[in-house]
Amino acid sequence: MRRKWKQIACEQSSAARWFREERYGQVNPIAESKHAGGARVTNPLAEMSGPQIGQLIAALDSLKEGDLAVDMLIACGPSAIPHLADFLLKGSPRTIALPRCRAVRALGGLGARETLIAYFRDYERSPDSAVVFAEDAVRSAAARELARWNCEEVFEVLLEGAAQRMTGGLAVALGEFRRPESIPLLFQVLEDDLCRQEAMNSLRKQPEAARQFAILSIRGLTAVTLDGPSARCRQRAVVQLLSELHVTQGDWPDLLRFLSAGDPATVVAAARIGFLSGPEEAYPEIAAALLRAAEMPLFVQEDEVERLLDAHPEIASKIALEVVKNKKDSGEKPNWLSPSWRILNHVLGRSLESGRRGSS
Repeated sequence: MRRKWKQIACEQSSAARWFREERYGQVNPIAESKHAGGARVTNPLAEMSGPQIGQLIAALDSLKEGDLAVDMLIACGPSAIPHLADFLLKGSPRTIALPRCRAVRALGGLGARETLIAYFRDYERSPDSAVVFAEDAVRSAAARELARWNCEEVFEVLLEGAAQRMTGGLAVALGEFRRPESIPLLFQVLEDDLCRQEAMNSLRKQPEAARQFAILSIRGLTAVTLDGPSARCRQRAVVQLLSELHVTQGDWPDLLRFLSAGDPATVVAAARIGFLSGPEEAYPEIAAALLRAAEMPLFVQEDEVERLLDAHPEIASKIALEVVKNKKDSGEKPNWLSPSWRILNHVLGRSLESGRRGSS
């Protein structure tokens, strides 16, 4: 038995050497050899036996050779699919996702669509949170591979998988289909730090549908809520997304309330929309909201606020003078470590520098 496995290991090593030489353009002594019948050996991987493929499957766990094993399994051709399917579908999810992600990549490279679909349809959420998060990476990898096939069956499988538990890869894959059916799920997941950016990128691929759904959500006409502490991140993401899309002047009344939001990033995004799409009579209110946002904790958009105010210097100066007067009336002195005072100084020029007392 030991001699048998030694022979398998030797043959597999030769195949791996062939693969590296073929891949990197080195001399390929194995390819120069002949079969007993005189046929030239061009790809020993395609002729590997089940036990040899099993050795490659085991190598998916290797930090050093795991990625090479993926390429070799793909080079083995369709004969590797049943072994990979057993590893993915019958193997238990783990707290380490990398081997299963590698199996998914190999299945995608082999065109094993049905196996990847079966993986999603057989998904059961583990009671172990560490396993759940690890398997999220596998599901993301599987979704990205399935996105190769732009067909109804794959879209339905991805949509169902996202409804069970969204991941970043699922958000990306759904975006490739540009189907409006995915928009409610993508909006819902904007509250999730782990896949917010992927969801926003997918929504950007359907700008008009995303804009309309966002406005309807702001009006309270969808199941996606934008109000309350638990929806603050979603609210910010929706307003930021709208600031990138074509918002009409008719949409502005629905967005006006975000100038009073408690999150400075939401206020700045709403102001950006207002200066582009709102009526001119709203500009003083928008400028005042920007100066209020500069007083909020976690305010980090000083440069952007200055650029927005610079585009409307007369209005900005008038509002800034009112803010300075109110501050002085309340006994507040200039504090140049405060972004609020720095923005006021930027808007008003040197008129505040005479009152500089250093940091308080």
